[in-house]
Amino acid sequence: MPVERAADHPMFELGGNTIVSFAAPSRGAGEAALYRADLPPGGGLPPHSHDHLDVFTVTAGGGTFHLEDETFELAVGDSAVVPIGVRHHLEAGPEGASIVVTMVPGTKLIRDDGTEVVPPWVS
Repeated sequence: MPVERAADHPMFELGGNTIVSFAAPSRGAGEAALYRADLPPGGGLPPHSHDHLDVFTVTAGGGTFHLEDETFELAVGDSAVVPIGVRHHLEAGPEGASIVVTMVPGTKLIRDDGTEVVPPWVS
């Protein structure tokens, strides 16, 4: 289906964060996954890496982005490109943060303990 209405976007929970899937292979986007992650004030995404490129843009709020041993303050409009296999995570600031992310379908989320999962918002 070429159009998916906002009310029909699937929503998921990940460690206190809300994930809204805009496009995924299971709904016709065979070559891309697009989603938004909403992080509450002071919340964050857990440290992880991926087996494919990860690209995101901050659309609301901001926070501290950790890329291996480097840190970057991110604000609305800032983007980041995370290379394959690089450990990263985002800590939301006092206003929280929303990021829009695009990935290759089937991209694995690899946790620090070595577990791997393909999240439903990219499959």
